[in-house]
Amino acid sequence: MRVLAILIDTGRELTHRRTLIVYFGVVTLVLVFFALALRTDVVDGLIASMSVAGLQANASPGGFRLGEGAPGGGMSGLSAEDFVRYVQLGTAFMLYPLAILMSVFATASLIPRMLEKGTIDLLLSKPITRPALFASRYLGGLLTVTLNLLYLTCGLGAILALKTGVWNGGFVWSGLLMSLYFACLFAFTVLAGVVLRSTTVSVMITAALFFASLIVRLPHAYRDWPLLITSHLWRYAAVAFVETLYHSLPRTYDFVRSTTDLIRHEGGVAWTAVGGSALSGGVALLLAIIYFARTDY
Repeated sequence: MRVLAILIDTGRELTHRRTLIVYFGVVTLVLVFFALALRTDVVDGLIASMSVAGLQANASPGGFRLGEGAPGGGMSGLSAEDFVRYVQLGTAFMLYPLAILMSVFATASLIPRMLEKGTIDLLLSKPITRPALFASRYLGGLLTVTLNLLYLTCGLGAILALKTGVWNGGFVWSGLLMSLYFACLFAFTVLAGVVLRSTTVSVMITAALFFASLIVRLPHAYRDWPLLITSHLWRYAAVAFVETLYHSLPRTYDFVRSTTDLIRHEGGVAWTAVGGSALSGGVALLLAIIYFARTDY
């Protein structure tokens, strides 16, 4: 019950953050737009006609275009299933990075604020262990972000299903997969927060890790790059550095590729990369809990 009370209190604290309110508002506007502006006529699984905010749509080889000047002759050849996937892929590419970024901004202050004088004294006076207290704050932030992502995926999936008759469960699974990615990234955020006690620095470190995971993936994927280094010692050191970073950080590229595969129903989740990311996030969270448990406040 004490852990549940801390989870609820953490959720309430996060709901008062403007960042999450803006994110919730953006998602709501997207859902309202699709609910009100999208008009479709589906016949035998094919879209016979479609308009978006009054603009007539025409099919093209790469998808569809809007407006009178758009090339194409009607919607012949575009299936409702393909249309749903196009929309959900576009939403994933545009809103998933924004959702993760805004979630980091909204939750990065959870630990530094908890460690402020007065707040930490009150929390430590409660009959709850330090590891349980820290884990509750972490889970509270994670659950809030997960609910927001499910609001986006389930809401848009339901609206498109009503408009076209096609339900793509892969889109919902992609949202849950991005929640797992955020869980891995958030573990490094709380580790930086408990050690440095700064919200700004925690956000900067998280952003740096995000881009570093993308950068080191390139040399990891192309194994011939060390041949550019003539010195055997420096070549070994460079390879060790790249591989250590690659296996120690959440693998952003693999998560993004897996989400698109889930939406397209092509291939499957890169479970090796997901498992490695979960392991690295778990280690970061464990180190944060140990540091918090052994530090005097």
